[in-house]
Amino acid sequence: MEITKNWRITTDKILAVALPVVALAMILYQLIYTQYLLVDPTAHRILHLGLALTVVLLSLMSHFKKGRGLRWVLLIVSISFTAYLLINLNEILLYRQSIPLPIDIVLGLVILLTIFIVGRQVLGNTFVLVAGISVVYLVLGRFLPHPFTVAPVSFSRIIMWLSAGVGVNQGVYGPILGLSANYLFLLIVFGGMLYAFGGIRFVLGIGKLLGSKFKSGPAFVAVVGSSLLGSMTGSTVANVSITGSYTIPLMKKAGYKPKQAAAIEGASSNGGQIMPPIMGATAFIMSGFTGIPYIQIALACLIPAILYFLGLLVYVQINAYKMDVELEEEDPVDIKELFLDAPLFLVPLAVLIFLLAKGFSLPFVVFWSIISLVALSSVFSIRKKNRLNFRKIVDDLTTAARTSCDVTIINALIGVVATCIETSGLGTKLPLLVGALSHGILPIALAIIMVSSIFVGMGVPTPAAYMLVAIGAAPALLAMGVPLLQAHLFPFIFAVFSHLTPPIAIGALVASKLAGSDYWPTSWEALKAASTAFLIPYFIIYAPILVLQPDGALFVGITQIGCIILGVFALQVFFSKYFLGPVAGLIRILFGITALLFFVTVFSANLLLLPADFVLLVCCILVQIVKRRKIKPIVPEFSSETTNG
Repeated sequence: MEITKNWRITTDKILAVALPVVALAMILYQLIYTQYLLVDPTAHRILHLGLALTVVLLSLMSHFKKGRGLRWVLLIVSISFTAYLLINLNEILLYRQSIPLPIDIVLGLVILLTIFIVGRQVLGNTFVLVAGISVVYLVLGRFLPHPFTVAPVSFSRIIMWLSAGVGVNQGVYGPILGLSANYLFLLIVFGGMLYAFGGIRFVLGIGKLLGSKFKSGPAFVAVVGSSLLGSMTGSTVANVSITGSYTIPLMKKAGYKPKQAAAIEGASSNGGQIMPPIMGATAFIMSGFTGIPYIQIALACLIPAILYFLGLLVYVQINAYKMDVELEEEDPVDIKELFLDAPLFLVPLAVLIFLLAKGFSLPFVVFWSIISLVALSSVFSIRKKNRLNFRKIVDDLTTAARTSCDVTIINALIGVVATCIETSGLGTKLPLLVGALSHGILPIALAIIMVSSIFVGMGVPTPAAYMLVAIGAAPALLAMGVPLLQAHLFPFIFAVFSHLTPPIAIGALVASKLAGSDYWPTSWEALKAASTAFLIPYFIIYAPILVLQPDGALFVGITQIGCIILGVFALQVFFSKYFLGPVAGLIRILFGITALLFFVTVFSANLLLLPADFVLLVCCILVQIVKRRKIKPIVPEFSSETTNG
């Protein structure tokens, strides 16, 4: 018994040292690789995945004692096949991709099995099940009837495609893993470093400063802070955890119900993934997948992101008046401190945007953004208030590396799924299937893709959800005449906001735990708060001025944007049942009809509907103004007896 206890203590100590050492070594290696090609690109992918598996497994063993035995085995296996591939790489590339040895087939199976087991522990069952079905389909699809039949391929060839054939640009070690190996890893680490080196102080300070000017107060802080931070982290869960621990208690204290506080934080954090300039990891995957320059994707998402957060701000402001939240007197924001903190956030961001706009490669851009952040934080640490805590920095960077490694595992599995879809011919059949189900009618096709994106994205990281849907959906939309950019943004935005969609709304789930609210009421409240998000993809298709690609008169496009803003306002009044007072009965229905009419104007680009839209909205607002004026404050009447007495 004593020996077992001592062994556990020794193991804990080993893991406590090994995890940060490997995580920091991986970050350092990735930074150096952006400047010097230490190994060739194929070897880099192999080493990148091997390090990622090591970090993930060490992290899992550090946090969970149960199942350590299996994870030790997986760690040894991961290191072993990574070393084997690196040692035998030249021979595999030159000779054994076409005629593999039996050991290559065994190795390929081991690699796949390891990725699936680790992926399940990181991602849960949903996406791993999808990946498993795709492999089974590729292997057994030859027995299915037309049109789902798959051309027969030997088992050894399939294994080489999916894993051990490291030079075929497919499977686990294919180009999708290359996105993580070349820049996604460091990009996510960059978001974590902003938090570690103090950039978050400026984000929350700006939110607090703006929030002090509005009735919604702490909710305003959540929207502003989470939108800025969410763009950096690209993770709904990470963003909710970081900002939610600060904003949710403040919102509850001010008077928001727990479910409202959780819904606001969840909707704000989730929306960060469509907020330029970084938009998490998925926008970079889209760029690599489509060939569209990332800066073009970021610019295209600027107006949709502003419209989304505008709708969210309308929601929090209306509910602030409805709940009559009371803002406690807080210490005013120190403008001087805010000004001094600003460079830690703005300068690295400016470096990133400037270099991207100049057309430099993404690895180069991310490297210099990180270097500028580290250099600035070193200078700023001279001030006692900004003094860096070495232990905290190590912990934060380890956490950032772990988050990045999770994305690496996701990309490895996406590579498997993408290869199965491509080589089975399903990539060609899916667009035809969407076309057949929709009979070539665009609105029906959009509805099918919307449901698919939300369904696939439930409980699945956004990059995986986007890739799964985009492979079939984007070609179908392209065939119907939708431009390339909109064809990919449509499923992308729905994939992002599937994290707020029951029954598996991961953003609402994490926020509800922080707020102490029930999951289901929080999920439905989050849907109301984020309702604009489920309209924006359709606006992108029918009002392309939103993505800076107007297809008609500029005046019509600008009018469409105005109609969206007014429609979103009317929709939030309809959901919140409040504007200058309670909104119920016929007036509430009229607000809903007004929102619908504004949206119809956007979709049809028919400005003849505008007079009716405006008249109905003005009438609804006037009714609420009149109702408010009729409600007089209750003043106690004092009789003469009371006065004399």
